[in-house]
Amino acid sequence: MRGLVTRAALIATLAAHGTSLRAAAQLVSGAPLIRGEVTFVFHSTFVGRLEGHVPVAHAEFAGDRLESIHGLALVNVTDMQTGNGARDRHLRETMEADAYPLIRFDLVGVEPGAAADTTPVTLEGTLTLHGVARPVTARGTVVVGPQVTEVTASFSLDMRDYGIRPPVRALVLHVAPEVVVVAHLAFGAKRSP
Repeated sequence: MRGLVTRAALIATLAAHGTSLRAAAQLVSGAPLIRGEVTFVFHSTFVGRLEGHVPVAHAEFAGDRLESIHGLALVNVTDMQTGNGARDRHLRETMEADAYPLIRFDLVGVEPGAAADTTPVTLEGTLTLHGVARPVTARGTVVVGPQVTEVTASFSLDMRDYGIRPPVRALVLHVAPEVVVVAHLAFGAKRSP
């Protein structure tokens, strides 16, 4: 989601500020993704809140008008990390990483809110996880700075909707099926050291 979300949201912001969509698309296509991370948050009995992180493996974008923006982003399941090796192995087993190695997000539309220093955006897309594709609406914000544009977008999912059984360990450790996904991305010119 990293490059895809950022580019689409930047175009939405520039369009809301009156810049032509064609010029915005050209500007975004030339700017590099400089950092980004997808965080996933879930809960379990005894442990409570758990958090993991994953980089985006690939992202691409196309479109010269806001209503025609589309693209995709891919995440490798094996790149997901929670800070605990045993828990990471259980995560890969639960998600059947060997059979379903990729998570894919297809962006199909962007709807910007009122233009300001921080512009709210709604991103519409399809998330393919564990071989199941479902529509997703992500809400977020875009902040356009002089050198870097930052995007934060989030949505919730129920892993059971994607055919994933919430893990149970030692009969007492249960993981809740709800997961919150947050993407924080920075897109633009690299700063000099």
